[in-house]
Amino acid sequence: MFLDNLSASVLQLCDVRKLSYESASEQCHLSSRYFGDIARGKTAPTVLTLEKLCVGFELTPNDLLIPSPAWREIAFRSPMPVTQIRCFRYSYPYGHTGFPVCPRCGITMEREYQAYCDRCGQCLNWKDFPKVAVIFPEK
Repeated sequence: MFLDNLSASVLQLCDVRKLSYESASEQCHLSSRYFGDIARGKTAPTVLTLEKLCVGFELTPNDLLIPSPAWREIAFRSPMPVTQIRCFRYSYPYGHTGFPVCPRCGITMEREYQAYCDRCGQCLNWKDFPKVAVIFPEK
């Protein structure tokens, strides 16, 4: 039961947060092979390894070991970086104006540097906003 719950939790976390085994294992300071064994339920981790998983995913042991339907809510607490701006044409003075795009739902947001997306509620990270990709309108 312990291994199955932990395996399911790790797989769900990687899926919801869109993490590969490699990036998740780095985040938890574990080797990718050992992390993969934990995700597949092939090994029983020690208490120290469980602590590394909790710290890496910023969760409590209960969050990892007790199945919960609130995984989507937990995922929305982790800030996702805003990586795109969608530009629109306007007639005067023949230029463009841009608006940030939510990384989770893909909508165009009305303003920059808001803490959460208006539509889906995703927590947003604006740290690398000056380096975002610009999406221009199709002609």
